[in-house]
Amino acid sequence: MVEMIIVMVILSVVLGAIVSLFTAGINADADQSRRFQAQQDVRLALDKLRRELHSGCTVSNPATYNTRESSVTVYFASDGCTSGANTVTWCTTGSASRYALNRVVATSCTGTMQKFADHLTGGNIFAYLPPNSHLATATSLGQGTGAAFIVTADGSATLPRIHVDLTSNLKPANVHDGSPLADDIVLRNGVRACSAGIASC
Repeated sequence: MVEMIIVMVILSVVLGAIVSLFTAGINADADQSRRFQAQQDVRLALDKLRRELHSGCTVSNPATYNTRESSVTVYFASDGCTSGANTVTWCTTGSASRYALNRVVATSCTGTMQKFADHLTGGNIFAYLPPNSHLATATSLGQGTGAAFIVTADGSATLPRIHVDLTSNLKPANVHDGSPLADDIVLRNGVRACSAGIASC
């Protein structure tokens, strides 16, 4: 009887260790799959956003340039580069350390939204950079319209662009798990230079 109890104790310890090992493996595999899916959603969202912004010519608030914002409303040449039936708004919704990237055919982030990505770590992911401009320093992005941060009407004849900074993270408490993805997307139908004295057309 004593020997049987000893065998059962040893067997339960061994089986417990084996079950813990398998459970850890299954959880790690599921976590990796969720992380891959979140990263894939962000890549697909950026691809859709890139294709759409390439067709745009301006944004709804060009005067607020080099400022990080939670939404960007794009006007298209098919509407005469003003608000129209094709106007699209990309925006983030959420709070704390979990945001979603949404698309809505409207002039604001209201109405029927289509979610393209989730688990973003920040909400202010867009920054409009006007035509014929460049950042004054490597750390000037998103710092505002002051001359110390962005130089406009500099003769570079660049098209307007939207800087997009997407970072997804299923475990925000661990910053090293984040997957950053950023791009400067050119509005190909935009003008290369603003009128005299205007920096943000």
